Amino acid sequence: MKLTYRDKVILAIVLAAAIFVGGFFGLIKPKRQTIKDNQDTLETLEDEKAEIERKIERIDDVEKSILDTHKDSVKNTAVFVDEEMIKEPKLLDEFMYNYAEKAKVKVTELKTDPIAASTINYYYEPYIEVSAALREGADINGTFAKKVAAESADSTFIASRAVENIMSTRYGLTIEGTKENIWKYLKEIDNIKSAVLITSVSMSEVEEEEEDDKKATPAGAGGENAQNQNQEEEESDQAQNWENETLLEANIVIQLYSVYEMEEPDTKMQK
Repeated sequence: MKLTYRDKVILAIVLAAAIFVGGFFGLIKPKRQTIKDNQDTLETLEDEKAEIERKIERIDDVEKSILDTHKDSVKNTAVFVDEEMIKEPKLLDEFMYNYAEKAKVKVTELKTDPIAASTINYYYEPYIEVSAALREGADINGTFAKKVAAESADSTFIASRAVENIMSTRYGLTIEGTKENIWKYLKEIDNIKSAVLITSVSMSEVEEEEEDDKKATPAGAGGENAQNQNQEEEESDQAQNWENETLLEANIVIQLYSVYEMEEPDTKMQK
């Protein structure tokens, strides 16, 4: 059978259409589905990426907060005595001797209590009401009650706060020097920019040693000596107006406070 030109053209068109349709269903359509699936996967991965980036931003904020807390702790603990010094009496003695040398007093006795935990109390002026019953009887308009609530708010709040523990030790020493120099020593301790508090001071005049023959009690003088001793004891209980150059002995108790320093946080988990 001989095909005409027209039949050949029609056959070529049909074959081209068949090839196109076959190629579409065999190649193009699966690729389009693959592209669509990949686009869906890409959107999912982009969502996961955005969530991870948000988490990283939150981690950065947490890291900054941790580092800021550490910085604040360094500032807050700077006032306390160094932990190593409070644990080592020798270092503490050397530290305190420096102030004795500056004030030109002589240290004759030293002793340190063991380190112990002690509470830090809050210093405040508590509110005192003489008689609540009398006030309530006069407070017919409730004015006094409001006034009491306002005036006692601070002390009530502070009194309800938790009391924390801290490392502490007591340092006792006896020094000799003139009244002026002993006051200089106390001033040196008071000027220390650390948590060092003078909790007790007692002073007495240093008497010159008497010769043995003067110490002997003459016969019949026992009553007179006893009377003089009682008089001296009574005078020791009274305020003394010593001159600046009077040689005195002072017994001093000093309380020192320390804390454990917070170590630097390892936010990068390098250790």
